[in-house]
Amino acid sequence: MTRIFALALLVIAMGCNAQDAASLKTDTAKLAGTLTRVAGNAQLATRVNAALAQRKGVDMSGLKVETKGGVVTLSGSVRDAQERTRVVDTVRGIRGVETVVNHLVVKK
Repeated sequence: MTRIFALALLVIAMGCNAQDAASLKTDTAKLAGTLTRVAGNAQLATRVNAALAQRKGVDMSGLKVETKGGVVTLSGSVRDAQERTRVVDTVRGIRGVETVVNHLVVKK
C-alpha cells in the first residue's frame, strides 16, 4: 500500500511545484494513517463480534459493537445481568481491547 502511495506521489509531483508536492506528500501520509486506523478498527470489531458469536449464553441479536482505537463500546440489550457480565468479560479478554465502554441494558 505504501508503494502505491509513493508511486502516485511521484507521478503527480512531476507536474507540481515544490509547495504542491510537499502538500501532496503530507496529505498522502495523513490518508495512509487514516486507512491504517480504519483497518485496525474494523479488524478489532471483527474479532469482538466473532468472540461474542462463539460465546455460549450470549445472544448477539440485541448487541451493537463499535470500535475506535482499542476502545470497544457495547450497546443494545441483553437478557439478564449474567449475560451482560459474560459479554463484557469476553470483550475484555480480546487482544487489542484497551477499554470497554458498557452501555448494555437488561431487557425487562
